[in-house]
Amino acid sequence: MRKPIFDMRMLRYFVAVAEERHFGRAAERLNIAQPPLSQQIKRLENELGTVLLLRTTRRVELTTAGELLLARGKLLLSDAARLAEDVQKVGRGLEGSVRLGLTGSATYGLMPKIVRATAAALPELDLHVSGESLTPVLERQLLSGQIDVALLRPPVDSTNIKHTIIAYESLVAALPADSPLADRAELHLRDVTEGALVGYPANSSVSRVLDTEIRSAGQRPRYSNRVPETSTLISLVSAGLGMAIVPESAMALKLSGVLYRPIVDAPTVALATAWRSDETSDTVRRYVDFLRETIPTLLGEV
Repeated sequence: MRKPIFDMRMLRYFVAVAEERHFGRAAERLNIAQPPLSQQIKRLENELGTVLLLRTTRRVELTTAGELLLARGKLLLSDAARLAEDVQKVGRGLEGSVRLGLTGSATYGLMPKIVRATAAALPELDLHVSGESLTPVLERQLLSGQIDVALLRPPVDSTNIKHTIIAYESLVAALPADSPLADRAELHLRDVTEGALVGYPANSSVSRVLDTEIRSAGQRPRYSNRVPETSTLISLVSAGLGMAIVPESAMALKLSGVLYRPIVDAPTVALATAWRSDETSDTVRRYVDFLRETIPTLLGEV
């Protein structure tokens, strides 16, 4: 059986008719005559071997197949338009597009600053940002091509990902406002770990660093809950389920009933830029360099 073939013009014609529910209005919108438009829609139906439109004297209705083609076709047209724009920008020597993923705590204090700094320094760059992910998730997204660059916390397990440490962050305690420790200006690690904790999953970079430190001091951390999202973690602190130990940048997440205190003997955690080791895009490489230069200054403002 021959596979159906139709071009983007035919798809654009169909979407116009499907949205207008009228051949005449669709022809005006497309700035073409109505007979050629009708012929193209009929050709499309023949190619696909199914009826897409039910025609009446006053109106056009969609079949079930037509509804599916309208929904998927609009996505295809949108993707094609973005692809054309990206190719034109690169062809003109502009910056192109970068998809950036961020670890959870950096989503709050750091991400808004990165977006503003990028817009100011690289106005032609299309930056697409996603946040609140753990390092293992960001690694998978890099390897699958869902993102181009990640801000994550080492260690990085995959040998197919390169990374460069650009900063170190202190760990701080997030505690309920009614905690007996609330009147202390600063805490020691033992003060926090002697009570119930809420924390990140055991495979997260922060937990791996922190749990190693706690166990080396002869303690056994007790977690009532482990969650991957920093926002959920701080919400659990607000609910009184325990204290949490989080990177300093998480202090940008202000929540009622939560206090932050420095931990004088807590370890630091690294923040790194990461990208695929086989990356060929000059745009991605330039953006990695930009983040290396910019983020240390931005962290000082968090």
